[in-house]
Amino acid sequence: MQSEHHDGGDTINCNSLPWLPLAPNVWVRIVKMDAETGSYTIMVRAEPGGVLPRHRHLANAAIYIIKGNGAHPQTGAFKQGDFVTERDGATHEPLHFHEECELLMISDGPSAFLDDADRTLFLMDVPMLQGLQAAASA
Repeated sequence: MQSEHHDGGDTINCNSLPWLPLAPNVWVRIVKMDAETGSYTIMVRAEPGGVLPRHRHLANAAIYIIKGNGAHPQTGAFKQGDFVTERDGATHEPLHFHEECELLMISDGPSAFLDDADRTLFLMDVPMLQGLQAAASA
């Protein structure tokens, strides 16, 4: 990852970050993680036919739509330039992508990916994202 650290902040070259697989036809770029707070910033890219599985937010998240259009079952239709907020405790049904989409997500903490009986299949959190990075560089 190319980044520049300065006393006043950091600049991260997101185009140099690898796309890592998250779900069928859905990838993430890990922009920033904070193991101390559990917060993370990722970019998400979905191809047509991609599905983001059912999940529950265990912290607030904010999403900016960089590219594409779609319809989220719980937050409504979205298009390029929209800003979406997802609340702590909100459960979201699978999100099906019908066109290529890219978004930037800033999350205050984990999301639990769920089966149909609300059992946690896995957490998307800092340790999981660190594992994705490690697997990609192995």
